[in-house]
Amino acid sequence: MKKNRVIFALIVFLILAFPGSAVLDCKGCHQFDMGAFPLINEPFFGVHVNVNSTEGSGNLTNYDCMACHYSIDVFPHNSPRLTYTCEECHISNIIGIVPPDRIIYNHNRSANSTNISVGASCGNCHNKTSNLSIYSANASAAHYGRNASFGLSPGEEYCAYCHANSSTVYRDVMQNPKNTALGNHTSGIMFQSHPAGFPDCTTCHWTDRLHGQNLTKPVPNSGFCNNCHKNDPQKMEMHAGTVECIRCHTENDSDIHNIQYLLKDGTYRSVNATNCGDCHGAARTAFKLTTADCTTCHLGNGIVKFSEAPRFQSPLAHSTNPASGGLWNSSSYWDSQVNACKYCHGENKLHNTNPLGNISYIKSGNALNQSITNTSFWCANCHYKDGGLPGNYSYNITSFNPEPPEIQNKSGIVPTQASDGTTFYNHSLGGYSDETCKICHAVNSPATSAIFIHNVGTGGGGPDCISCHDNRGAGAPADKRIDIFSFNKSVHYGINKGGNGACWACHGDGTQPSGHPEGYKSPKKCSNDECHSLDQKFRAPMIYSHFKNACLNSNPTNIINYNVTTSQDCQECHANSVYSQGKSINSTVSHFASSDLIDSINCIYCHLDKDNSEKWGNATLIYENRTTLVELNREDNKFSAKEGESVDFGFGFSLKLIEVSSVRGSALIELIKENKSLETSLVNIGNYTYEEYLTIDNTSIKVPVIVINITGIFKMNDTGFIQFEGFRLKRVHPEKKITSCYSCHVIASPKMKYRVVERASKEKDEIFYTRETVNFTDKKLFNEITILQLLEGLTDEDMHVNIEPEKKRAIYEGETWNISEETSLMVRGVDTKSEVAILQLQTANYFYEDIVKRGALFEFTPTINYLGDQPKNVTIFRARVSGIIQATPKNMVILEEVVSLSPEIKKIIVNQTIGGYNTSWLWENSTINIGKIPENFHSPQIFDGGNGGGNCISCHGSEGFSVKKVFSLGKHDALNGGGNNACRACHGGTKDIKTHPAGYKTPRNCISCHAATLDNFSAIYIGDEEHRNERCETCHVSNIHEITGLHMTPAVKKISLTKEDNRTILRAIVSAGYKMKIRDARYYIDSPPEKFRMAPVDGNFDSQTEDIFAEIDVSNLSSGKHLVFVEAMERNNKWGLPTSFEFTIESGSLKEIENKNTSMLALADIIAILLIVFAVRRNR
Repeated sequence: MKKNRVIFALIVFLILAFPGSAVLDCKGCHQFDMGAFPLINEPFFGVHVNVNSTEGSGNLTNYDCMACHYSIDVFPHNSPRLTYTCEECHISNIIGIVPPDRIIYNHNRSANSTNISVGASCGNCHNKTSNLSIYSANASAAHYGRNASFGLSPGEEYCAYCHANSSTVYRDVMQNPKNTALGNHTSGIMFQSHPAGFPDCTTCHWTDRLHGQNLTKPVPNSGFCNNCHKNDPQKMEMHAGTVECIRCHTENDSDIHNIQYLLKDGTYRSVNATNCGDCHGAARTAFKLTTADCTTCHLGNGIVKFSEAPRFQSPLAHSTNPASGGLWNSSSYWDSQVNACKYCHGENKLHNTNPLGNISYIKSGNALNQSITNTSFWCANCHYKDGGLPGNYSYNITSFNPEPPEIQNKSGIVPTQASDGTTFYNHSLGGYSDETCKICHAVNSPATSAIFIHNVGTGGGGPDCISCHDNRGAGAPADKRIDIFSFNKSVHYGINKGGNGACWACHGDGTQPSGHPEGYKSPKKCSNDECHSLDQKFRAPMIYSHFKNACLNSNPTNIINYNVTTSQDCQECHANSVYSQGKSINSTVSHFASSDLIDSINCIYCHLDKDNSEKWGNATLIYENRTTLVELNREDNKFSAKEGESVDFGFGFSLKLIEVSSVRGSALIELIKENKSLETSLVNIGNYTYEEYLTIDNTSIKVPVIVINITGIFKMNDTGFIQFEGFRLKRVHPEKKITSCYSCHVIASPKMKYRVVERASKEKDEIFYTRETVNFTDKKLFNEITILQLLEGLTDEDMHVNIEPEKKRAIYEGETWNISEETSLMVRGVDTKSEVAILQLQTANYFYEDIVKRGALFEFTPTINYLGDQPKNVTIFRARVSGIIQATPKNMVILEEVVSLSPEIKKIIVNQTIGGYNTSWLWENSTINIGKIPENFHSPQIFDGGNGGGNCISCHGSEGFSVKKVFSLGKHDALNGGGNNACRACHGGTKDIKTHPAGYKTPRNCISCHAATLDNFSAIYIGDEEHRNERCETCHVSNIHEITGLHMTPAVKKISLTKEDNRTILRAIVSAGYKMKIRDARYYIDSPPEKFRMAPVDGNFDSQTEDIFAEIDVSNLSSGKHLVFVEAMERNNKWGLPTSFEFTIESGSLKEIENKNTSMLALADIIAILLIVFAVRRNR
């Protein structure tokens, strides 16, 4: 309370002492530290002492206070109490008393665009110079602030006190902390001798105190930069006349201190260096720092900061070859992306207002980035010389070094062949506008010329191959065109859906290309096994035999193979049937091959005629001697022979092992041909070769005929043996008939044709197929017996075989046509006007009937659930009723276009075979033809020569091709179960054997079965008969293999009845078959219910003829005539026919009669004798 009373008293005193008109005594109140009056500490008052010297100078006066606090002029003070700001005095000088050297021009918040403006207030800095701090920063600065000279004169160090001094007291004043660490425009440690010098703060901002009038803040544009750089050796200018220097040389546009470089990755980096080598290479202009170039902003995604820059694809493609023009010239046009830019636009275009450079000279009337039209000539202006083209064409390439290639090479600077072997492409085109160039060279159909020129393909073509390459069109050079009209008739026309798709198939991967396909210069070849063999493409028909790599078919490791492999490519034969000619044999065949080839089922056309052989791939002439050796056994070429044994080598050759030395070091062998000894040799481990002189190409040459490699010689106590591998000369064929070829080179099977109904896609594709029983449009579905008769008469002059399928079938009303075992068609009736017919089809369990008009189709399409879960409609029968005829005695229906399928649809998965056909290569409507006649010489039924096998009848049966046919085996038909087993019983082998069995030429003889108790196939045993020593063929073989059983039985020759000492004695002479033994004999009187034994006179049945007897009792016989019958038996209860003898009984005893035999065997004896005589004569 006491303090308040003092203040109140003071106020009253001041009011009374200083009326309102008098000058206030500010210090009277403010010299005291009283709460009501802010204390002004006069001893510490700052620079504003003497701001108003009305009351004198040298000390603080009331006028000094009122100079700033201009609204306070009475006491008590009026409101509001206003004070001038620093800016109002030191910038605006509104009171007019501020000296010129105190006016603030820079480093204030109100600086104009040419001065240095800051965001801080005056007080923020000047408060740092005051000794006292009161109320606010401005108040402290105004009352106690002082000049901040830092003890430095204006200059670089003066500026650095704040802007390069992180410990300065003014660091918190900087709104941008980086402003305390500003460097010079160039590095502060730049090499001392650098010609650029050392620009410091004063270079750009001039020299003055921080508020001085002479300081300036330049606008950081290219104009300001060129104040210094316009005299640089490289003549730095604004890029494209629009890009300011600061955008590339500072990361932050507001800061050009310590200038930076834009790098290729879009980042910025400054350079500090102490010697030249830190920045430069050997040349002064070479800069080690990998700075941004054209590609940084203009290729790919560029840099976000320069999003307005024109952008093109990355990598740039105007020549895609890294060596570029180096292929054609001694020096390359460019060797990198950026050098490509420099070639066209010139060097140092980063600091040039005209970035087009050399392009400006060829611009002519063309617009930048214009649409590609037939009036724009950007390409021609560089690459087409002296064209005389209208409009915007102007060839001007003198500024380019080296000159760009001229597409017709009129300049002569381009060689005909590049250094990598590429042939120069002579553009003799119908037009030379950009629109024409775009056809081949545009990638991804560019919209504008700029995009096109920066993405030029190397002659990329396009998907419409025909428009350029048809010889009736324009675009491709003359030597790159084909006759599309002829191609459209060729076998390849429809591949890959035809049209351009056919081009894509061979010249690419089959898909539509954007330009030329990758392999357009190296198209597929038939001989490369890419489409028709080994590796199927585009569902092409596959071949299995008679091609260059047939040995690899179903045999990728080439271990064992029976396919016929040729030495020539496919084109060698197919070039003989073409619609036109290409520039090479491969081009000719692939573009113009026709189906008008020879009928390749006639083997002898090529293999017997020398001219035909040379024309059709140098086919092997089978009648000529050759030097090629083949393995004796392709699957297991390992043999062994014991002493005394022979090994058959085939084709008349055999080897016999005579003896093995006791020390096992050598063996004595004999080589035999056609049962004649060729030579006897002592051999050791290793090769043995037998040679003969053969005539080859009219010259006698000694060649190996038999070669064996002896791998082991063994000797045991009782025998010895050798092991060896064998080879013989390929067989010379004396055969002249095509059917002879089939007998050894065709895997024969019953005639059958299958058709694929569907191929279902699954983890393993499933093939559904059925038998095609009739097809009136297919020449391959024929009657084999008929065609074989036709083929039998062919010669090596017959190029074609006229095989015509059945085209029409006439069926009488009421008649049934039995199409196959399961299918039949019946004509039930026809109308009287011959307009309609009633047809009835029965196939398997289906029955279908329909009324069909003349000219209409009779078609049956049942629903068959062959997939198991998805029934489908399948047309299994179709026929056109082409005619209905009223005739006598029956009406008739004529059918054409008949196709009949079996309703039994079967399934098989891929990677299996049907008749040798690989199911992986089968698709909908694929057909399979098998039989005894191959479909053609590419058929899987063709193989390179069989030497027998398990199916003997296929060759040697009545329908086989072998000249050694067996029509019947007679008594041997059922031998060993019959069929092929009967053959094996005598000739050896098994059902799986791949060749003739070893003993096929020396079959078992008769006694090996008929005189044996083991392994005799239940043959009749005659081992204890003298008959076994006879030549069986003389009597029992009537036609090579047909065995005849003569059925000879014992004969009774002489019968007599005599009385001897009251006994009645029956005597007879009986004879068995030729050199067979009588085993028993018996008789009976009148009737056979009871028969009685007879005995041999000599006591034993042991010869062919026996004298036999028996005592008979006639006492019980009635008087009159009687007959006694005698019969004899050979082995196995084989009884002959009985022979009778008539006698008379009188009074219970025999009446003497003359001997008279009535033999039931007389006729049989005569026949048997005649047969034996005939057989003996035939076999002499």
